[in-house]
Amino acid sequence: MRPIFFITLIVAIFLGLLIFWLAGGPGYLTPDADRAEAQSDQAALVTDDAAATGAKDSETAQASAEKPAQEPGFCERDFDQVAEREADVPELRDAGGLVYIFEREARLDDPYGCADFYLAHGLDINAADPREDGEQLTGLFYAIQRNDPKMLRFMIDHGADLQQRAGKNDTRAMGYAYFLALKDQRIDRNRIIGILDSELTRQASANDAPKAKPADAKRADAA
Repeated sequence: MRPIFFITLIVAIFLGLLIFWLAGGPGYLTPDADRAEAQSDQAALVTDDAAATGAKDSETAQASAEKPAQEPGFCERDFDQVAEREADVPELRDAGGLVYIFEREARLDDPYGCADFYLAHGLDINAADPREDGEQLTGLFYAIQRNDPKMLRFMIDHGADLQQRAGKNDTRAMGYAYFLALKDQRIDRNRIIGILDSELTRQASANDAPKAKPADAKRADAA
């Protein structure tokens, strides 16, 4: 029995030493050491994040420096400088004229005031949008397309020619309104058509009215 006892004791001692070595040998970290290593890793991570953030900020600053300043729109400029704004008219015409202004109506404080100013200083009410990617509409035709009575009345009040042909279909204003009405019957364009019809009737009546004779002609008829 003694040999077995000694063998069992030796094995037990060996296993105890092995377990102790595995628990306290290389690679084992005490709680303090574990905490220190975690803090070290966190510090390294913060440093890396700071470096990445700094690089990103540097790239953003560089991109901002390289990006040219945005040119203010025609309607955001100083209208007290009349001569400078008159010089803007050719550039505005090439950009689309009245169509360019009213395309941005929702973003402007006073698109009608802006349009009125440029019309008073050289912009042609009947000029068509020259941009190749557009529909070559005048301000009048654009108001019809927008189905906007206020805009249409603005164009008429500023002398828009209702007989002028414009657009890719080369139609007159009333023909364009009917074309759009037939193209999409879900949109009620009766008010626009009514304004055009009333103005055309008024202009026709004015043209048919007899012109007043000069005073000398009246005296001659009386004699």
